[in-house]
Amino acid sequence: MLGKNNTRDVSALFAEDERRGLNFSLLEHGWLLDYSRLPLTADGYRGLQALAAASGLDSAVRRLFGGEIVNPSEHRPALHMALRAEDPSAFPGADPDRVLAIDRSRFLDLAEDFHSGRSGLSDLVHIGIGGSDLGPRLVADALDVDDGAARVHWLSTVDARRMGRLLRDLDPDTTGVVIASKSFSTEETLLQAQALKAWLGDRFTAQAWAATAKPESAKAFGVSGDHILGFPEWTGGRFSLWSSVGVSAAARLGRDCYTDLLRGAAEADACFAGDARDRSLALHVAVLMHFLRRDLDAPSLGVVAYDPRLALLGDFLQQLVMESLGKGVDLDDAILTQSTSPLIFGGRGTDLQHSIFQALHQAPDSHPLILVGALEPGHDRPDWHRVQLAHMLAQATAMARGRHDDQASRLLPGNRPVMMLMAERLNARSLGFLLASFEHAVFALSVLWKINPFDQWGVEEGKRLAADFKTALQEHEPLDFETWLELSDRGMRS
Repeated sequence: MLGKNNTRDVSALFAEDERRGLNFSLLEHGWLLDYSRLPLTADGYRGLQALAAASGLDSAVRRLFGGEIVNPSEHRPALHMALRAEDPSAFPGADPDRVLAIDRSRFLDLAEDFHSGRSGLSDLVHIGIGGSDLGPRLVADALDVDDGAARVHWLSTVDARRMGRLLRDLDPDTTGVVIASKSFSTEETLLQAQALKAWLGDRFTAQAWAATAKPESAKAFGVSGDHILGFPEWTGGRFSLWSSVGVSAAARLGRDCYTDLLRGAAEADACFAGDARDRSLALHVAVLMHFLRRDLDAPSLGVVAYDPRLALLGDFLQQLVMESLGKGVDLDDAILTQSTSPLIFGGRGTDLQHSIFQALHQAPDSHPLILVGALEPGHDRPDWHRVQLAHMLAQATAMARGRHDDQASRLLPGNRPVMMLMAERLNARSLGFLLASFEHAVFALSVLWKINPFDQWGVEEGKRLAADFKTALQEHEPLDFETWLELSDRGMRS
Protein backbone atom coordinates (compact mmCIF):
# COMPACT_ATOMS: atom_id res chain seq x y z
CA MET A 1 0.00 0.00 0.00
CA LEU A 2 1.32 3.43 -0.95
CA GLY A 3 0.86 6.64 1.01
CA LYS A 4 1.61 10.27 0.22
CA ASN A 5 4.47 10.88 -2.25
CA ASN A 6 4.30 7.21 -3.30
CA THR A 7 5.86 6.05 -0.02
CA ARG A 8 4.92 2.78 1.63
CA ASP A 9 2.28 2.99 4.37
CA VAL A 10 4.04 2.26 7.66
CA SER A 11 0.92 0.90 9.39
CA ALA A 12 0.50 -1.58 6.52
CA LEU A 13 4.14 -2.61 6.85
CA PHE A 14 3.59 -3.37 10.54
CA ALA A 15 0.51 -5.41 9.66
CA GLU A 16 2.54 -7.44 7.14
CA ASP A 17 5.40 -8.22 9.56
CA GLU A 18 4.73 -9.30 13.14
CA ARG A 19 8.43 -8.89 13.96
CA ARG A 20 8.97 -5.56 12.22
CA GLY A 21 10.23 -3.86 15.38
CA LEU A 22 12.97 -6.48 15.74
CA ASN A 23 13.72 -6.74 12.03
CA PHE A 24 14.12 -2.99 11.56
CA SER A 25 16.31 -2.18 14.54
CA LEU A 26 19.98 -2.32 15.49
CA LEU A 27 21.61 -2.84 18.90
CA GLU A 28 25.25 -1.81 19.20
CA HIS A 29 27.36 -0.80 22.20
CA GLY A 30 24.38 -0.02 24.39
CA TRP A 31 22.43 1.95 21.76
CA LEU A 32 19.19 0.77 20.14
CA LEU A 33 18.26 2.31 16.79
CA ASP A 34 14.61 1.60 15.92
CA TYR A 35 13.85 2.54 12.32
CA SER A 36 10.71 0.42 11.96
CA ARG A 37 8.56 3.55 11.56
CA LEU A 38 10.26 4.55 8.31
CA PRO A 39 8.42 3.67 5.06
CA LEU A 40 11.11 1.16 4.20
CA THR A 41 10.91 -2.50 3.16
CA ALA A 42 13.51 -5.21 3.67
CA ASP A 43 14.35 -5.06 -0.05
CA GLY A 44 14.64 -1.30 0.19
CA TYR A 45 17.08 -1.55 3.06
CA ARG A 46 19.18 -4.15 1.24
CA GLY A 47 19.29 -1.72 -1.67
CA LEU A 48 20.68 0.99 0.62
CA GLN A 49 23.36 -1.38 1.89
CA ALA A 50 24.28 -2.29 -1.69
CA LEU A 51 24.52 1.39 -2.58
CA ALA A 52 26.96 1.96 0.29
CA ALA A 53 29.03 -1.06 -0.75
CA ALA A 54 29.23 0.18 -4.34
CA SER A 55 30.20 3.73 -3.37
CA GLY A 56 33.84 2.96 -2.63
CA LEU A 57 33.32 3.35 1.12
CA ASP A 58 35.83 0.63 2.04
CA SER A 59 38.70 2.35 0.28
CA ALA A 60 37.56 5.78 1.53
CA VAL A 61 37.66 4.56 5.13
CA ARG A 62 41.14 3.12 4.60
CA ARG A 63 42.29 6.49 3.28
CA LEU A 64 40.69 8.33 6.20
CA PHE A 65 42.26 6.15 8.89
CA GLY A 66 45.51 5.90 6.92
CA GLY A 67 46.18 9.62 7.15
CA GLU A 68 45.79 10.31 3.43
CA ILE A 69 44.48 13.58 2.03
CA VAL A 70 40.69 13.48 2.38
CA ASN A 71 40.19 17.25 2.38
CA PRO A 72 41.40 18.08 -1.13
CA SER A 73 40.47 21.77 -1.16
CA GLU A 74 42.79 22.40 1.80
CA HIS A 75 45.12 19.45 1.06
CA ARG A 76 44.79 17.98 4.56
CA PRO A 77 44.09 14.64 6.21
CA ALA A 78 41.39 14.40 8.88
CA LEU A 79 42.79 12.43 11.79
CA HIS A 80 40.63 13.54 14.69
CA MET A 81 40.30 9.81 15.53
CA ALA A 82 43.93 9.90 16.69
CA LEU A 83 43.02 12.47 19.35
CA ARG A 84 40.95 9.87 21.21
CA ALA A 85 43.02 6.78 20.40
CA GLU A 86 44.79 4.92 23.18
CA ASP A 87 47.91 5.01 21.00
CA PRO A 88 47.76 8.07 18.71
CA SER A 89 51.06 7.12 17.06
CA ALA A 90 49.31 4.12 15.49
CA PHE A 91 47.68 6.49 13.00
CA PRO A 92 50.00 7.07 10.02
CA GLY A 93 51.10 10.68 9.84
CA ALA A 94 49.25 11.71 12.98
CA ASP A 95 51.79 11.46 15.76
CA PRO A 96 55.26 10.16 14.98
CA ASP A 97 56.67 11.42 18.29
CA ARG A 98 53.71 10.65 20.60
CA VAL A 99 53.06 14.38 20.95
CA LEU A 100 49.29 13.87 21.00
CA ALA A 101 49.47 11.58 24.03
CA ILE A 102 51.50 14.20 25.88
CA ASP A 103 49.10 17.00 24.87
CA ARG A 104 46.13 14.93 26.02
CA SER A 105 47.76 14.19 29.35
CA ARG A 106 48.52 17.89 29.86
CA PHE A 107 44.97 19.12 29.32
CA LEU A 108 43.45 16.28 31.33
CA ASP A 109 45.86 16.93 34.22
CA LEU A 110 44.88 20.60 34.17
CA ALA A 111 41.20 19.69 34.02
CA GLU A 112 41.58 17.47 37.08
CA ASP A 113 43.23 20.35 38.94
CA PHE A 114 40.12 22.45 38.26
CA HIS A 115 37.73 19.59 39.03
CA SER A 116 39.37 18.67 42.32
CA GLY A 117 39.84 22.25 43.52
CA ARG A 118 43.65 22.03 43.49
CA SER A 119 43.81 25.02 41.12
CA GLY A 120 42.27 27.31 43.73
CA LEU A 121 39.86 28.66 41.12
CA SER A 122 36.12 28.50 41.75
CA ASP A 123 35.01 29.50 38.24
CA LEU A 124 36.18 28.93 34.69
CA VAL A 125 34.97 30.98 31.71
CA HIS A 126 35.21 29.09 28.43
CA ILE A 127 35.27 31.35 25.36
CA GLY A 128 34.74 29.68 21.99
CA ILE A 129 32.26 29.48 19.15
CA GLY A 130 31.14 26.75 16.74
CA GLY A 131 33.11 23.57 17.32
CA SER A 132 35.01 25.26 20.13
CA ASP A 133 31.74 25.53 22.06
CA LEU A 134 29.06 23.10 20.86
CA GLY A 135 30.73 19.77 21.57
CA PRO A 136 32.26 20.60 24.97
CA ARG A 137 29.06 22.30 26.14
CA LEU A 138 26.91 19.33 25.06
CA VAL A 139 29.19 16.88 26.87
CA ALA A 140 29.37 18.97 30.04
CA ASP A 141 25.60 19.44 30.11
CA ALA A 142 24.89 15.76 29.48
CA LEU A 143 27.32 14.25 31.97
CA ASP A 144 27.64 16.77 34.80
CA VAL A 145 26.75 15.22 38.17
CA ASP A 146 27.69 18.40 40.06
CA ASP A 147 30.73 16.97 41.81
CA GLY A 148 33.31 19.42 40.44
CA ALA A 149 34.91 22.21 42.44
CA ALA A 150 34.91 24.71 39.57
CA ARG A 151 31.82 26.07 37.85
CA VAL A 152 32.12 26.49 34.07
CA HIS A 153 30.50 29.39 32.18
CA TRP A 154 30.19 29.24 28.38
CA LEU A 155 30.57 32.32 26.19
CA SER A 156 30.08 31.93 22.44
CA THR A 157 28.19 34.65 20.59
CA VAL A 158 29.15 38.28 21.19
CA ASP A 159 26.61 39.38 23.81
CA ALA A 160 27.71 42.37 25.86
CA ARG A 161 24.74 42.14 28.24
CA ARG A 162 25.44 38.51 29.10
CA MET A 163 29.13 39.22 29.56
CA GLY A 164 28.33 42.12 31.89
CA ARG A 165 25.92 40.08 33.99
CA LEU A 166 28.39 37.21 34.24
CA LEU A 167 31.34 39.33 35.33
CA ARG A 168 29.25 41.07 38.00
CA ASP A 169 28.75 37.67 39.62
CA LEU A 170 32.36 36.49 39.40
CA ASP A 171 35.45 37.25 41.48
CA PRO A 172 38.54 37.95 39.36
CA ASP A 173 40.76 36.50 42.08
CA THR A 174 39.18 33.04 41.70
CA THR A 175 38.18 33.01 38.02
CA GLY A 176 40.11 31.43 35.18
CA VAL A 177 39.54 31.71 31.44
CA VAL A 178 40.00 29.23 28.59
CA ILE A 179 40.24 30.75 25.11
CA ALA A 180 39.38 28.02 22.61
CA SER A 181 40.14 28.83 18.99
CA LYS A 182 41.90 26.71 16.40
CA SER A 183 43.18 29.70 14.45
CA PHE A 184 43.27 32.12 17.38
CA SER A 185 41.86 34.69 14.99
CA THR A 186 38.10 34.16 15.40
CA GLU A 187 36.69 37.65 15.90
CA GLU A 188 33.85 36.75 18.26
CA THR A 189 36.21 34.78 20.50
CA LEU A 190 38.98 37.38 20.60
CA LEU A 191 36.61 40.27 21.35
CA GLN A 192 35.39 38.48 24.44
CA ALA A 193 38.87 37.26 25.37
CA GLN A 194 40.10 40.86 25.27
CA ALA A 195 37.33 41.87 27.65
CA LEU A 196 38.26 39.07 30.07
CA LYS A 197 41.91 40.01 29.78
CA ALA A 198 41.13 43.59 30.79
CA TRP A 199 38.86 42.39 33.61
CA LEU A 200 41.52 40.04 35.02
CA GLY A 201 44.30 42.60 34.67
CA ASP A 202 47.60 41.38 36.12
CA ARG A 203 45.98 38.03 36.94
CA PHE A 204 45.57 37.17 33.24
CA THR A 205 48.99 35.53 32.79
CA ALA A 206 48.44 33.14 35.68
CA GLN A 207 44.72 32.51 35.15
CA ALA A 208 44.29 32.23 31.36
CA TRP A 209 44.79 29.22 29.09
CA ALA A 210 44.49 28.78 25.33
CA ALA A 211 43.38 25.69 23.39
CA THR A 212 44.64 26.31 19.87
CA ALA A 213 46.54 25.05 16.83
CA LYS A 214 48.30 28.44 16.61
CA PRO A 215 50.46 28.75 19.76
CA GLU A 216 52.41 31.76 18.48
CA SER A 217 49.19 33.74 18.02
CA ALA A 218 48.11 32.85 21.56
CA LYS A 219 51.47 33.99 22.91
CA ALA A 220 51.17 37.26 21.00
CA PHE A 221 47.78 37.79 22.67
CA GLY A 222 49.42 37.45 26.06
CA VAL A 223 48.81 33.84 27.04
CA SER A 224 51.75 32.33 28.87
CA GLY A 225 53.64 29.73 26.85
CA ASP A 226 53.18 27.03 29.48
CA HIS A 227 49.42 27.72 29.50
CA ILE A 228 48.97 26.92 25.80
CA LEU A 229 47.24 23.61 25.15
CA GLY A 230 48.00 22.74 21.57
CA PHE A 231 46.40 20.46 19.02
CA PRO A 232 47.25 19.66 15.37
CA GLU A 233 46.33 21.83 12.41
CA TRP A 234 44.47 18.94 10.78
CA THR A 235 41.87 18.97 13.58
CA GLY A 236 38.65 20.32 12.10
CA GLY A 237 36.75 22.72 14.34
CA ARG A 238 33.66 20.52 14.50
CA PHE A 239 35.86 17.58 15.55
CA SER A 240 37.87 19.47 18.18
CA LEU A 241 35.88 18.18 21.16
CA TRP A 242 38.44 15.36 21.38
CA SER A 243 41.35 17.79 21.65
CA SER A 244 42.34 20.29 24.35
CA VAL A 245 39.25 22.29 23.34
CA GLY A 246 37.49 19.87 25.70
CA VAL A 247 39.48 21.03 28.74
CA SER A 248 36.62 23.06 30.24
CA ALA A 249 34.15 20.19 29.91
CA ALA A 250 36.76 17.89 31.44
CA ALA A 251 37.22 20.41 34.26
CA ARG A 252 33.54 20.07 35.07
CA LEU A 253 33.43 16.28 34.69
CA GLY A 254 36.84 15.14 35.90
CA ARG A 255 39.70 13.32 34.22
CA ASP A 256 38.25 9.81 34.58
CA CYS A 257 34.90 10.76 33.08
CA TYR A 258 36.47 12.52 30.11
CA THR A 259 38.82 9.61 29.52
CA ASP A 260 35.77 7.34 29.35
CA LEU A 261 34.24 9.70 26.75
CA LEU A 262 37.39 9.33 24.62
CA ARG A 263 37.33 5.55 25.04
CA GLY A 264 33.73 5.37 23.87
CA ALA A 265 34.59 7.40 20.78
CA ALA A 266 37.57 5.14 20.07
CA GLU A 267 35.24 2.12 20.24
CA ALA A 268 33.07 3.73 17.55
CA ASP A 269 36.21 4.23 15.46
CA ALA A 270 37.03 0.54 15.74
CA CYS A 271 33.49 -0.44 14.72
CA PHE A 272 33.50 1.83 11.67
CA ALA A 273 37.02 0.92 10.54
CA GLY A 274 36.59 -2.81 11.09
CA ASP A 275 35.10 -5.68 9.14
CA ALA A 276 31.67 -5.28 10.77
CA ARG A 277 31.09 -1.76 9.44
CA ASP A 278 27.89 -2.80 7.65
CA ARG A 279 26.42 -3.65 11.08
CA SER A 280 27.61 -0.43 12.73
CA LEU A 281 25.42 2.33 14.10
CA ALA A 282 27.34 4.81 11.94
CA LEU A 283 26.55 3.11 8.63
CA HIS A 284 22.92 2.49 9.58
CA VAL A 285 22.45 6.19 10.38
CA ALA A 286 24.18 7.15 7.13
CA VAL A 287 22.08 5.02 4.78
CA LEU A 288 18.86 5.95 6.59
CA MET A 289 19.69 9.65 6.29
CA HIS A 290 20.39 9.02 2.60
CA PHE A 291 16.97 7.38 2.28
CA LEU A 292 15.25 10.33 3.95
CA ARG A 293 17.11 12.99 1.98
CA ARG A 294 17.43 11.47 -1.47
CA ASP A 295 14.60 8.91 -1.70
CA LEU A 296 11.92 10.77 0.28
CA ASP A 297 13.26 14.24 -0.63
CA ALA A 298 12.88 15.36 3.00
CA PRO A 299 14.55 18.78 3.41
CA SER A 300 14.93 18.61 7.21
CA LEU A 301 15.68 16.27 10.07
CA GLY A 302 14.73 16.88 13.70
CA VAL A 303 16.84 15.50 16.54
CA VAL A 304 14.56 15.66 19.56
CA ALA A 305 15.69 14.71 23.08
CA TYR A 306 13.38 12.87 25.45
CA ASP A 307 16.20 12.79 27.95
CA PRO A 308 16.99 16.38 28.97
CA ARG A 309 20.67 15.49 29.27
CA LEU A 310 20.78 15.35 25.47
CA ALA A 311 18.94 18.63 24.89
CA LEU A 312 21.96 20.11 23.08
CA LEU A 313 22.50 17.15 20.73
CA GLY A 314 20.49 18.83 17.97
CA ASP A 315 22.66 21.97 18.24
CA PHE A 316 25.82 19.88 18.02
CA LEU A 317 24.54 17.94 15.00
CA GLN A 318 23.52 21.13 13.22
CA GLN A 319 27.17 22.01 12.79
CA LEU A 320 28.46 18.49 12.27
CA VAL A 321 25.92 17.61 9.57
CA MET A 322 25.23 20.92 7.87
CA GLU A 323 28.78 22.29 7.82
CA SER A 324 30.10 18.95 6.60
CA LEU A 325 27.43 18.01 4.06
CA GLY A 326 26.05 21.38 2.97
CA LYS A 327 28.01 21.45 -0.28
CA GLY A 328 27.00 22.34 -3.83
CA VAL A 329 29.78 20.69 -5.84
CA ASP A 330 31.25 17.21 -5.91
CA LEU A 331 34.88 16.16 -5.51
CA ASP A 332 35.47 17.00 -9.19
CA ASP A 333 34.06 20.53 -8.68
CA ALA A 334 31.01 19.64 -10.77
CA ILE A 335 27.71 21.26 -9.74
CA LEU A 336 25.52 18.81 -7.83
CA THR A 337 22.03 18.17 -9.16
CA GLN A 338 20.83 16.20 -6.11
CA SER A 339 20.16 17.36 -2.56
CA THR A 340 22.81 17.21 0.13
CA SER A 341 22.49 18.28 3.77
CA PRO A 342 19.11 18.36 5.46
CA LEU A 343 18.33 21.28 7.74
CA ILE A 344 18.86 19.97 11.28
CA PHE A 345 16.70 21.23 14.13
CA GLY A 346 16.21 20.00 17.66
CA GLY A 347 15.63 20.58 21.33
CA ARG A 348 13.78 19.05 24.28
CA GLY A 349 10.90 16.80 23.27
CA THR A 350 8.27 17.81 25.81
CA ASP A 351 9.07 21.48 25.16
CA LEU A 352 8.78 21.08 21.39
CA GLN A 353 5.48 19.25 21.77
CA HIS A 354 4.05 22.56 22.93
CA SER A 355 5.50 24.57 20.04
CA ILE A 356 6.45 22.92 16.75
CA PHE A 357 4.90 19.45 16.97
CA GLN A 358 1.47 20.63 15.86
CA ALA A 359 2.93 21.44 12.44
CA LEU A 360 4.86 18.17 12.38
CA HIS A 361 1.67 16.20 12.95
CA GLN A 362 -0.84 17.95 10.68
CA ALA A 363 0.79 20.43 8.29
CA PRO A 364 1.13 19.22 4.67
CA ASP A 365 4.93 19.00 4.73
CA SER A 366 6.65 16.04 6.35
CA HIS A 367 9.71 16.55 8.57
CA PRO A 368 11.48 13.33 9.65
CA LEU A 369 12.54 12.97 13.27
CA ILE A 370 15.05 11.11 15.40
CA LEU A 371 13.71 10.87 18.95
CA VAL A 372 16.52 10.24 21.46
CA GLY A 373 16.22 8.86 24.98
CA ALA A 374 17.67 6.49 27.58
CA LEU A 375 16.24 3.50 29.45
CA GLU A 376 17.82 4.45 32.78
CA PRO A 377 16.94 7.85 34.22
CA GLY A 378 20.27 8.98 35.66
CA HIS A 379 18.50 10.70 38.56
CA ASP A 380 16.36 9.83 41.59
CA ARG A 381 12.95 10.70 40.11
CA PRO A 382 12.02 7.64 38.04
CA ASP A 383 8.41 8.82 37.76
CA TRP A 384 9.60 11.92 35.90
CA HIS A 385 11.65 9.74 33.59
CA ARG A 386 8.64 7.54 32.82
CA VAL A 387 6.76 10.68 31.75
CA GLN A 388 9.53 11.46 29.24
CA LEU A 389 9.54 7.93 27.84
CA ALA A 390 5.74 7.77 27.63
CA HIS A 391 5.69 10.98 25.58
CA MET A 392 8.51 9.69 23.37
CA LEU A 393 6.58 6.51 22.52
CA ALA A 394 3.34 8.45 22.10
CA GLN A 395 4.83 10.94 19.66
CA ALA A 396 6.59 8.24 17.64
CA THR A 397 3.31 6.34 17.39
CA ALA A 398 1.19 9.37 16.50
CA MET A 399 3.67 10.54 13.87
CA ALA A 400 3.76 7.16 12.16
CA ARG A 401 0.26 5.78 12.74
CA GLY A 402 -1.73 9.03 12.59
CA ARG A 403 -5.34 9.32 13.75
CA HIS A 404 -8.54 8.59 11.88
CA ASP A 405 -11.47 10.86 12.70
CA ASP A 406 -14.71 11.91 11.01
CA GLN A 407 -13.93 15.51 11.94
CA ALA A 408 -11.27 16.73 9.51
CA SER A 409 -9.62 19.08 11.99
CA ARG A 410 -8.87 16.11 14.27
CA LEU A 411 -7.41 13.96 11.52
CA LEU A 412 -3.68 13.17 11.65
CA PRO A 413 -2.37 11.82 8.34
CA GLY A 414 0.43 9.78 9.92
CA ASN A 415 3.17 8.13 7.89
CA ARG A 416 5.56 10.79 9.16
CA PRO A 417 9.06 9.22 9.18
CA VAL A 418 10.39 8.84 12.72
CA MET A 419 13.25 6.88 14.27
CA MET A 420 13.99 6.25 17.93
CA LEU A 421 17.53 6.13 19.30
CA MET A 422 17.76 4.74 22.84
CA ALA A 423 20.70 4.35 25.21
CA GLU A 424 20.61 1.53 27.71
CA ARG A 425 22.30 4.00 30.05
CA LEU A 426 23.69 7.42 29.21
CA ASN A 427 27.22 7.80 30.48
CA ALA A 428 30.53 9.14 29.22
CA ARG A 429 31.42 6.00 27.29
CA SER A 430 28.05 5.65 25.56
CA LEU A 431 27.94 9.36 24.70
CA GLY A 432 31.44 9.22 23.22
CA PHE A 433 30.38 6.25 21.12
CA LEU A 434 27.27 8.07 19.88
CA LEU A 435 29.02 11.31 18.91
CA ALA A 436 31.83 9.54 17.07
CA SER A 437 29.29 7.31 15.31
CA PHE A 438 27.51 10.41 14.02
CA GLU A 439 30.86 11.74 12.78
CA HIS A 440 31.42 8.54 10.83
CA ALA A 441 27.85 8.57 9.51
CA VAL A 442 28.53 12.01 8.07
CA PHE A 443 31.74 10.76 6.45
CA ALA A 444 29.92 7.77 4.95
CA LEU A 445 27.29 10.12 3.51
CA SER A 446 30.03 12.29 2.01
CA VAL A 447 31.35 9.20 0.21
CA LEU A 448 27.88 8.26 -1.02
CA TRP A 449 27.32 11.80 -2.28
CA LYS A 450 30.93 12.31 -3.50
CA ILE A 451 31.52 15.56 -1.60
CA ASN A 452 34.23 16.95 0.68
CA PRO A 453 32.94 16.96 4.29
CA PHE A 454 35.99 18.68 5.78
CA ASP A 455 35.98 22.18 4.29
CA GLN A 456 33.57 25.09 4.86
CA TRP A 457 34.19 27.81 2.29
CA GLY A 458 30.74 29.30 2.76
CA VAL A 459 31.63 30.05 6.37
CA GLU A 460 34.94 31.60 5.31
CA GLU A 461 33.28 33.90 2.78
CA GLY A 462 30.90 35.19 5.43
CA LYS A 463 33.87 36.03 7.66
CA ARG A 464 35.62 37.85 4.82
CA LEU A 465 32.59 40.01 4.04
CA ALA A 466 32.02 40.77 7.72
CA ALA A 467 35.52 42.25 7.97
CA ASP A 468 34.77 44.58 5.04
CA PHE A 469 31.43 45.68 6.49
CA LYS A 470 32.97 46.24 9.92
CA THR A 471 35.38 48.77 8.43
CA ALA A 472 32.54 50.54 6.62
CA LEU A 473 30.42 50.68 9.77
CA GLN A 474 33.26 52.25 11.74
CA GLU A 475 33.37 55.06 9.17
CA HIS A 476 29.66 55.84 9.52
CA GLU A 477 28.96 56.40 13.20
CA PRO A 478 26.40 57.15 14.45
CA LEU A 479 24.39 54.86 12.22
CA ASP A 480 20.99 55.74 10.77
CA PHE A 481 18.59 53.88 8.47
CA GLU A 482 19.63 55.81 5.37
CA THR A 483 23.28 54.89 5.91
CA TRP A 484 22.31 51.28 6.64
CA LEU A 485 20.48 50.99 3.33
CA GLU A 486 23.38 52.62 1.51
CA LEU A 487 25.85 50.10 2.94
CA SER A 488 23.49 47.23 2.18
CA ASP A 489 23.11 48.39 -1.42
CA ARG A 490 26.86 48.87 -1.79
CA GLY A 491 27.47 45.30 -0.67
CA MET A 492 25.28 43.95 -3.45
CA ARG A 493 27.03 46.03 -6.10
CA SER A 494 30.69 45.64 -5.13
